[in-house]
Amino acid sequence: MAFCSFCGKPLLEGAAFCGNCGRPVASTAGSSESSSQGNQSEKPSGKGNSWFEHLNDYVGNDAPADLNWRVLFSDVNKKHTSEEAEEIFIYGTHKTTPSINNVSKDWPHPWLYSRVFLAFTIAFAMLWVCCVTFKNANSVPGLIVVGSFAGPLAVMIMAFELNIWRNISFLEVLKIFFVGGCASLVVTLALFSFVGNLQSDFIGAFIVSIVEETGKVVIVYYFIKRLGKTYILCGLLIGAAVGAGFAAFESAGYAMQQRDLMGVVSNILLRGFLSPGGHVVWAAISGVGLVVAAKELGEISTSLFTNIRFLRLFVIPVVLHGLWDAFAFAGLTLLILVGLIMLAWVVVLILVNMGLSEVSKVQANMGKEQNNYV
Repeated sequence: MAFCSFCGKPLLEGAAFCGNCGRPVASTAGSSESSSQGNQSEKPSGKGNSWFEHLNDYVGNDAPADLNWRVLFSDVNKKHTSEEAEEIFIYGTHKTTPSINNVSKDWPHPWLYSRVFLAFTIAFAMLWVCCVTFKNANSVPGLIVVGSFAGPLAVMIMAFELNIWRNISFLEVLKIFFVGGCASLVVTLALFSFVGNLQSDFIGAFIVSIVEETGKVVIVYYFIKRLGKTYILCGLLIGAAVGAGFAAFESAGYAMQQRDLMGVVSNILLRGFLSPGGHVVWAAISGVGLVVAAKELGEISTSLFTNIRFLRLFVIPVVLHGLWDAFAFAGLTLLILVGLIMLAWVVVLILVNMGLSEVSKVQANMGKEQNNYV
């Protein structure tokens, strides 16, 4: 019987994909037939000419990566109990953090984020009824907050579910969301005070991008240093939490600037639709850049900001953010912004691949150390 080289689970005869982790069977080393043939004309693993392979190499992944995006939604439509949700929310305490040997190497199947988004959507709809049907002006602040927080919080919780180390509690994540989100706004505004007024053009868009991504990554660095978490998926989560806070408070501010209720709702819906590919994932990518640099340097210090491994990843959200604002200033179609969202998530999924591979490497190293000790 053949086995998946990534997760080690048995492969069904003739299956094109692993039924457990979703990896293509052709890319695994578990098939003796494919390994025995050994086509000499094939390119080395992870090296190729497609844009995806070049991006995979640029990000720093030393193995082929699969866009296993289906696992992000495969469990959403399944029935889940309240007890299952409660178990997820209690991850990361000193009693519920698993030992390294018990950390799963399988692809996580997040679903709780969808329930949180649904709850916020229902609350938003009811507040809309209060505002429109009953003309209740007191409901407008709640409408703005709930609507602005729905998208960023949902993506943050997905990142929480993707952190298979289960070593950061949800209480800590909420602290990062609120305190880190506000702190990143403070740092960003302080940086803007040195930049001055900017033109709404291509150059202005990229200056805004550099300032805002720098403002966020400084706070992401603080929380990574404070928590001492240098695993890839931890960096992804910490960055996502800071970015989610930044996005939520910024969106609420833009909604407040609208002249009427329809403008408020339109702004919230537009920014909510685009939120999965904005500040949350941009800061998440920067967070991974910091932990990758920390692992290379062996310390968490300000020298991370000049490390080439960090800079190579940090330039990705800067460019994506700059293009986002440039296209928005130009008034171009949403289709381009959706394309940027998809590109951002390609990077995120590559980083998730790296994070899962890291689990295998850490566990293998621990096994060697234990054997040497014995």
